[in-house]
Amino acid sequence: MTQFSIVTINWNNLEGLKQTYQSVAAQTYRNFRWIVVDGASTDGGAEWLATIDEPYAEITSERDKGLYDAMNKGLIKGSATEGYTLFLNSGDFFYDENVLQKVADAIEKAPGKPRYVYGDYYLQNAEGRLTPQKAKKIEHLVLGMPSSHQAMYFENERLRNVRFREDFKLSADYCMIVEFLQGQDHQRDVLKIESPLCIFDTTGVSTSRRFDALKEDMRIRREVMKLSPLHSISLYVLHYLHTHSKLLKAALGK
Repeated sequence: MTQFSIVTINWNNLEGLKQTYQSVAAQTYRNFRWIVVDGASTDGGAEWLATIDEPYAEITSERDKGLYDAMNKGLIKGSATEGYTLFLNSGDFFYDENVLQKVADAIEKAPGKPRYVYGDYYLQNAEGRLTPQKAKKIEHLVLGMPSSHQAMYFENERLRNVRFREDFKLSADYCMIVEFLQGQDHQRDVLKIESPLCIFDTTGVSTSRRFDALKEDMRIRREVMKLSPLHSISLYVLHYLHTHSKLLKAALGK
């Protein structure tokens, strides 16, 4: 029976944390651990977490050095057991109560043990409108994230060998995925599920951080994927223009 480690990072996001807890608690598949890494929240989050009395909850609240330091703490704890780790941070939530069951069924029906499992997702804007997003083919990893990280499951034996690189302030998750999949057989080790697995709330995602992330993505392609400078810069320009186009359309209401 497949076991899951659900890692939730939180800092001063009590309402989002409660939403994540409700989503986790509602799952019909029960073979999971909920690992919460709270950065010593001062908004009542640490006190609220102290009231959680669930056998599946493993909660710590202490100061950290930032998001990816906390993510690495969760990664280490999550990958310590057999199974798969999912990073579902405060404010993130499953698409519905059957997601873990669906993922477990897909893993157990796979011809071999997949190392990386991912699927589709929905984007949710400030008005609550949902927009479906299809996961990309893993062969297109060079172009960017294949899906939302809340829709990705990492096999723990492999996960123990990687970390979130803290020198990337915005794109460490992309870098981790690239390094996780290096040397893996995409046909044998990757399982793509044709179904929505999570809802990602885009509220508060700043424009400036999007463009800063594109620069980090270019650096990852150059330093980690070993693409040529010309190839890396060309992809950066294409993504830059694409992002500008999306923002312009949004401003015009199209």
